[in-house]
Amino acid sequence: MNKAVKMSMIGFGIIATLVVVAVIVFASTFDINDYKDRISKAVLDETGRTLSFDGDLDLVFFPNLGVQLGGLSLSNAPGFGEEPMIETRTALVTVRFLPLLKGDIKFGHLALDGLTLNLSRDDGGVANWDDLVGKDKAQEEQGKNDDGGQFSLEISGVTIKDANLLWDDKVSETRFIVRGLNLETDRIYQGSPFAINANLEFECPNPNAKGSLTFSGKSSIDLANREYGHMDMKLSVTAEGDAIPGGKGTAEMTMQFAVMDFNKEHAQITGLSVTAYGATMHMDATIEGISHGLKKLAATVTIDPFDAKKTLTNMGMAVPETADPAALTKVGGMADFVYSPREIHLKTLEADLDGSRIVGKGRFKNESGEPYYFARLDVGKLDLDRYLPPDHAVTKQESKTAAASSNRNARLIDTQLLRGRHLDIEAQIAELRIEKVRLSNVKVVIKARHGLLRVSPLSANLYGGSLSAGLTINAMRKYPQIDIIAGLDKVNIAPLSKDILGQKSYAGILNFNSALSCNGERIPGMLRSMNGKLSFNLADGVFPGVDLIHMAKTTHASKTKTGAKIESKGNASTKFGSIAGTANIAGGILRNKDLEVKAPGLRANGHGAVVLPTRQIDYMLKVKLVPTSQGQSGKSSDDLYGVMVPIRVAGTIEHPYYWVSITEYVKALGGAVLGAAGSVLGGVTKAIKGVSQAVDENCCENDETATPEPTRKKFLGIF
Repeated sequence: MNKAVKMSMIGFGIIATLVVVAVIVFASTFDINDYKDRISKAVLDETGRTLSFDGDLDLVFFPNLGVQLGGLSLSNAPGFGEEPMIETRTALVTVRFLPLLKGDIKFGHLALDGLTLNLSRDDGGVANWDDLVGKDKAQEEQGKNDDGGQFSLEISGVTIKDANLLWDDKVSETRFIVRGLNLETDRIYQGSPFAINANLEFECPNPNAKGSLTFSGKSSIDLANREYGHMDMKLSVTAEGDAIPGGKGTAEMTMQFAVMDFNKEHAQITGLSVTAYGATMHMDATIEGISHGLKKLAATVTIDPFDAKKTLTNMGMAVPETADPAALTKVGGMADFVYSPREIHLKTLEADLDGSRIVGKGRFKNESGEPYYFARLDVGKLDLDRYLPPDHAVTKQESKTAAASSNRNARLIDTQLLRGRHLDIEAQIAELRIEKVRLSNVKVVIKARHGLLRVSPLSANLYGGSLSAGLTINAMRKYPQIDIIAGLDKVNIAPLSKDILGQKSYAGILNFNSALSCNGERIPGMLRSMNGKLSFNLADGVFPGVDLIHMAKTTHASKTKTGAKIESKGNASTKFGSIAGTANIAGGILRNKDLEVKAPGLRANGHGAVVLPTRQIDYMLKVKLVPTSQGQSGKSSDDLYGVMVPIRVAGTIEHPYYWVSITEYVKALGGAVLGAAGSVLGGVTKAIKGVSQAVDENCCENDETATPEPTRKKFLGIF
């Protein structure tokens, strides 16, 4: 061994010996307890708080230099009670010896046992720590090192056992308690990840909740750049109480990475997953605005398919009853959106509703006081009937009956709402089932601004034909003006009837066109002001509720029974080649004068009216039997060919009633000219001026046979 090395080792040994001797001398002659009063006085002078020591202070020399404290407490701020703000049973604070020789402060292990923090805020919003953290800029500048750098945090580790935290907020009337907090970390170094594990129990009297929490992962702290990071986080919470959905629940959260930059007011979250009540959500997000209010949130959220009914049950919420028990049992999807205080931009929406695909995008913003709604939706196959209540058919019929018997004063249009909305919505559905009606290639476009709403086009394919319609609502006036156009082209009524009624009661190919207008916000006003035109043609079909040939034959056979009447049977029906006609609507009264029915063995025409506000019908069909091919009608009807049989339709739209007055039939046989309608209409609509005159210029007698009868099955609602 050369001489230089030997001399270095001897020198190092002498220095080490001197240090040990110095430490021994210092420990035997220095008592830190002599400085407790001076420390307490310095704290009092600086903060106005009382720092109390309960027990002796002991110096620690190995493996690091530090102080072992017994009980310690710091008094609360004035006005916040006698309980100390901070207290602890024991504490150990050390600094590493060698860095200290170079003038650097590197903390050793920090240990706290029985720490209690009492934090509160009074009803004026003042917190009991405000006087301790309220430094001005000058003080913050003094906290920097001479070289302009900030304090570099380094701790060998932190151990906290059995800590308690009380948060009492008088502003929000919230009280939150943490008990039994245990926390342990490994080495904390400037900007370097450190492991952290914690568990605690919590209790919140208002709102009522209590439970436990466990936490693990890695964190990083960079005080110089004010950056805080978290990685591989796992959080598990079990809670119960009135404030917890369902009374109790468990939630688990994992997160791959999160970083918060307070200098840039920016945060990023990656790989966040939350599972609770049988549902799992995943999210990646960036946040702008951390401590001074949220400015922007950009996120992608994915929800794994889950049973929504089971989740609602677990949360103690009402579970909707659906016609299909399997409905709402497989719900999931994803959304990519950007949120700011004045705007929500839904860039992408992909949803799976029990196998139905829904794709779309949208935007909502409210910058000028006029909310703007933009949406584009593309839906695959959607069966809305699956989500209706099981008793929907009964409830629907009860609602119709109630509506027909009441004033039906429901408000359909909110003028103020329309005036304050800007809409730009387009949607298309490949296949749709609603109220048992099946449609395909459904397309709808909705535009609205400054009180003018347009729904156009509205189109769909249904039952071999097509639907096209349009709606305009002008709410810029005091009372809104509504214009409606609608058309059906070559719609097969038989399968439509089967879907709605469960059997092919009706049949035929329907063509229908209408152009209507009305005013008002509520149903009665709309019906009273209804004007417009419509036309229809139904070919090669069957209608239930009335057998015109049978009624004609029965009437002829009963012609000697003056004063009697012939009624249609509920199970009757009529086959026809075509039914066609037009109608005008003015002042809420629908008038038809050119109904034409062509059927095997008969021809018929008719005219009459429907009073829309009261839903009353007054109509007459003039039926004539005609010669047909052999086997139709039969020879017994030969003497009836060419004789007009007047069949009346009365009652309401919901409950039409078909009957023949023998008295009128006898008059027809005698060559008398009979009007189509008027007696019933004039009797039930006295409040509507001129109705009777408008409908029937040659009113027939108003005998007792003109009294409407109980419910009968519909025949197109009118015929």
